[in-house]
Amino acid sequence: MDRTNTRSTGTVHFRLIIVSAISFFLGLQFSHLTALFQTDFSEGGLVDSDATEYMTWAPDEIEYVERESNQENHTPSKPGRRNRKPPPRYHDSNYTKESFEPLPWSLPKPSSTRYQTSEEFMADYIALKRKHNIPLPWEQDKYREDKVTLPRPIIGLNFPKSATLTMSKYFKCAGITSHHTATQDGRIGICMMENQLKDKPPMEGCDTELTKKGVIKPIEVIFDIGLQGPPCYYASVHDGGLENIAKHYPEGTIMLVTRNATKWAKSITGWNGKIMKLWADESCHFDGSLEGGGMEYWASQFVSARGDISRKKVHYWIDFYEAHTQK
Repeated sequence: MDRTNTRSTGTVHFRLIIVSAISFFLGLQFSHLTALFQTDFSEGGLVDSDATEYMTWAPDEIEYVERESNQENHTPSKPGRRNRKPPPRYHDSNYTKESFEPLPWSLPKPSSTRYQTSEEFMADYIALKRKHNIPLPWEQDKYREDKVTLPRPIIGLNFPKSATLTMSKYFKCAGITSHHTATQDGRIGICMMENQLKDKPPMEGCDTELTKKGVIKPIEVIFDIGLQGPPCYYASVHDGGLENIAKHYPEGTIMLVTRNATKWAKSITGWNGKIMKLWADESCHFDGSLEGGGMEYWASQFVSARGDISRKKVHYWIDFYEAHTQK
């Protein structure tokens, strides 16, 4: 009798240990997922979905697999033969590290401008317009009776992890044709880069979408328009990018949504180490290692910043972000 009770008690204890272990590991996984989907939320950071925004940086091969698995009109493959959809026109498979020469870039040295609030910036902006007798949009006759609308296209120059996906969904929610990272023709950044090098409008060849009903609609809003490469291209960083936008879309709207630079730097450097390496010395050379005016300053800043690898040089990326905002 005692032996039976002892055996039963031992079995119960063993089961309790197993259940406790399973609960512990499930708790770890839940904690990990919570951290993944709520990065910076408790600190007042922007509402971003890290899991979804990771596709911003994912190689085109990953996006290719995703497109394959989500094909709406799937036709059965013949035995022994893959039904593979060809890559879009603007795809990074057209470039290699050996064949792509890094493009020159420039950012101003950070000044007191970076500490301006939105209200202070707008006050200076309005004063500058008035100084040159340039009418403000809301003061023009055509808007006296109608609502003021943002001229199209709207081009978002936010860096990744600065609400690029949130803003794209915001406009899409209002029924405006908005794209994030890519269009049906491929990566927006590659499209804009190739057009700039040919002195063409930035969105030529990737400025429409074909709806499910077969209607071709113009794309009015784009966000997350850069890529780390190869090829590496950011219209707001690389020389000539902003000028090409202004030349071909003089009535367009440039939108820059920013966040606290320190929170941004901690977010992006803690997100994916490979990204920062590509930004630094493997593709973009945002470490100042290229030849050209102003590169000495950034090269010096990069070397002197604390941290032995690019993702640990948080203070350097804070300055880089603020210089981008200032530009």
